[in-house]
Amino acid sequence: MVNEVDGQWETPQMMTVGELPRAAPDRDFRPSFIQRLEISRTGPPSADGNPPDSSWITISGFVASGARSIAITTSLDEFVADVADDGFILAVLRSPWRQKPSVIVVMGDDRRIPCAHPSLA
Repeated sequence: MVNEVDGQWETPQMMTVGELPRAAPDRDFRPSFIQRLEISRTGPPSADGNPPDSSWITISGFVASGARSIAITTSLDEFVADVADDGFILAVLRSPWRQKPSVIVVMGDDRRIPCAHPSLA
């Protein structure tokens, strides 16, 4: 996860406004929801100072009980993240700067449920 800036490689600063939770939330909610959803983007500005064409994006949160994995897709990348025992998910992938990622929750019975959130496609 590095960016080329003026012919040199730089590590982006991943920033988040949230804090890591001390305990996982109750996971008894609809599968199309990601609780405590955090989405962060980072990337170097373009040569003219505008936002970058592409960025690194991180997605984290907790998914409903019964979820096995999540599949995240952008026009530049795709990533499948397994769900931790407490429901936590974390994904890092490339994305165009303003594009909203598509997120699908894959349940234990193989149902694929699109996530509904204003920050997601």
